[in-house]
Amino acid sequence: MRPSRPWYRASKNAWYAMVNGSQRSLGEHPHGAPRPKKSEKTGLWNPPQCIRDALEALLKGESAKFRASSSILTVATVCDRFLQFSKLHNEPKDFEGYQSFLQSFCDLHGGLQAKDIAPSHVLSWLDAHSTWKGSRRHAIIAVKRAFNWAELERLLAPSPLKGLKNTKAQSRARFLTPDQRAKLLTAIPDWQFRYFVEAMQVSGCRPSEIRRVEAKDVRLDLGEWVLMRHKNAKRTGKPRIVFLTPRLLEITKELMEKQPDGPLFRGPRSNRPFGLQGICTRFRRLRKKLRKLHPTMDFDAACAYAYRHSVADQAIKNGVPIAQTAILLGTSPEMLMHHYQHVAEDVEHMRQAARKATAV
Repeated sequence: MRPSRPWYRASKNAWYAMVNGSQRSLGEHPHGAPRPKKSEKTGLWNPPQCIRDALEALLKGESAKFRASSSILTVATVCDRFLQFSKLHNEPKDFEGYQSFLQSFCDLHGGLQAKDIAPSHVLSWLDAHSTWKGSRRHAIIAVKRAFNWAELERLLAPSPLKGLKNTKAQSRARFLTPDQRAKLLTAIPDWQFRYFVEAMQVSGCRPSEIRRVEAKDVRLDLGEWVLMRHKNAKRTGKPRIVFLTPRLLEITKELMEKQPDGPLFRGPRSNRPFGLQGICTRFRRLRKKLRKLHPTMDFDAACAYAYRHSVADQAIKNGVPIAQTAILLGTSPEMLMHHYQHVAEDVEHMRQAARKATAV
């Protein structure tokens, strides 16, 4: 949420600001004051002091009003209001994650007054879900985000969970050998999911990117997918470009003939895009099947994201520069280096790199 900043409306010769989601008047531009204008450096309006004072007084009044009502504000109310905001402003996947964790949290502590909630309440909730591993970090993020939003909306001042610490994200890089990838493809019974897995294998795309691609996103003349919706769209403001290999171009053309409208990659029964849970279920069944077919091989790493990690690992070891690999994967060089430092542990690969680096 952005802080409230005044702006000038020339048609009414008056100043306004957004306060708690509604447009509020701060009064007319004072007679004799310099003409309103925006700063060339920041692009923001530069209001006279009396308008700034009017905004400060308005915010203080709103804050006092909310402090008076916060004594009856419950944890459940905070979570409900945040979810209403999240449904409008976050991706559906993010909203569903928040909703799941916050409902669980409210089942245990929803009746408490919001101002009385403490980090110990969050920890007791997490302890009640001992099977949560990586989910523990996401659970803390969901609860803290709800209460931080309440603070920004001046429902609480300050958030009672401000001092709650979270654990660092753990890298879960998984990799598949060429032999493992070949056996996985052979074990898939339907061509629809096989094409989905092949697309991950030859592109390094995130599973969510492949399940969203439509015919309208394809540029056959350039051999590209141009995805406007992707993980880093808000941060970069740029589309995600996927450069198609010959095999992926062949798959794309075939699917465009079958699915001229809507998502290209669809399930064999529902004719709908593969869901994230459905993808996880398919890989869980494949792991079980492959353990029986190939008992001497380890398929514990077989999951959707393992293909993305494998493409990155292979590109780095094949000598593709870090910057180019990052572009191919739709990420940053810094993120790539953070997750693939294990390459430095491959002694033979690093020995070859040293010989190349010092060759005359």
